[in-house]
Amino acid sequence: MSAPHLPEQAPFPPIPRGVLPLGVDLGVAHGHRLLLLSLERWDGWADLRFARFDTGSGQRLARRVPPAEQWRVHADGVAIEVVDAVGRGDRWFSNGEVRLVPAPPPGSSLEVEVLLAPGAPALSGVVALPG
Repeated sequence: MSAPHLPEQAPFPPIPRGVLPLGVDLGVAHGHRLLLLSLERWDGWADLRFARFDTGSGQRLARRVPPAEQWRVHADGVAIEVVDAVGRGDRWFSNGEVRLVPAPPPGSSLEVEVLLAPGAPALSGVVALPG
């Protein structure tokens, strides 16, 4: 059985390890706000769930979901690989997940940076994950 959307080293079937609610507002760029909703931990990787919405004064974005290369994630200063970034929605609202390998350890300080729109400053924030 194949599961190409999973990281290569991921066990199959996937084993959930828990969901950490985040509720972190990274701010606004080009009139679009980005919120980190939760960190879904799996055995071998994590999905960082997010929502992006137009605040009413937004400029049209080239993409409704920032691609993987526009995300930077660190746990306690150590880079975490961003494997993929996917989502659904339209130009006014989208939500999705950023796949991270490995999963950030509980109790770590998670630093997230994303370039939501070319030419805009990157949005960033730090989250203390529960231990």
